[in-house]
Amino acid sequence: MQGAGANGSQPKKYCVLKLDDVLNGSNGQVVPFRWQRVADFLERKRIKSAMGVIGVSLVEDNPEYFKWIIDRAVPSGYVEFWNHGFHNRSDADPDGEFERSFEEQMYSFTMTDSLAYAKMGLQFPVWGPHWSAANEATDRALALLPQIRMTFTYPQNAVHYKGFVFDKRLDLEYPTHNPDFEAFKKTYAEKSKEWDYFFMQGHPNSWTTDERWHNFVQVIEYLQKEGVQFVTPTELYVILKRKGEI
Repeated sequence: MQGAGANGSQPKKYCVLKLDDVLNGSNGQVVPFRWQRVADFLERKRIKSAMGVIGVSLVEDNPEYFKWIIDRAVPSGYVEFWNHGFHNRSDADPDGEFERSFEEQMYSFTMTDSLAYAKMGLQFPVWGPHWSAANEATDRALALLPQIRMTFTYPQNAVHYKGFVFDKRLDLEYPTHNPDFEAFKKTYAEKSKEWDYFFMQGHPNSWTTDERWHNFVQVIEYLQKEGVQFVTPTELYVILKRKGEI
């Protein structure tokens, strides 16, 4: 999807703001403070985003948490929530959940999927792994889940899965968990010549300092000035489908 638009104008650029690791809060917080902050900021800016829910957070009945998600979910809100796996991996786990057997992966996929529908009436048409790569079993498992029409990054070189693997990632964090506006701007200047759509990954609960938060805000405001349109994954899927690119 490159080249000039009508009358020599540049094509519109689209960004999916992929925010990872939605979990319920503790100590009276519905969600962690940093998640509330980013959700409020994006809503004020009327910016659409994609927030990945870790399925284990849906196991216990938590009406306030479920309402927090439902209230922000498209079509009435600005967020498309997506399947970010089931397990909340820790440093003690030797491998990621989508590096395991076919049976274990199907469990992770279907647990998050079924809990989201049972507890909130939501379907997750998008998937991406939490702190995990993927393997051949992931490809086979996804082929059995027709509701998942788009994935982030994996499976690479898919054979069985026929959905759209979204692999045009533009880093927001340098290194992971650390938003860096100047590093982002340099990468954007290079990639924007090649891409007119991309996703940008971030981890809001890791933005523990004012500096990290300020760098995230700078990135968003810079892209707004550049005229980039923030869309949900499903909106981008529809755009590309209409253009015959998937």
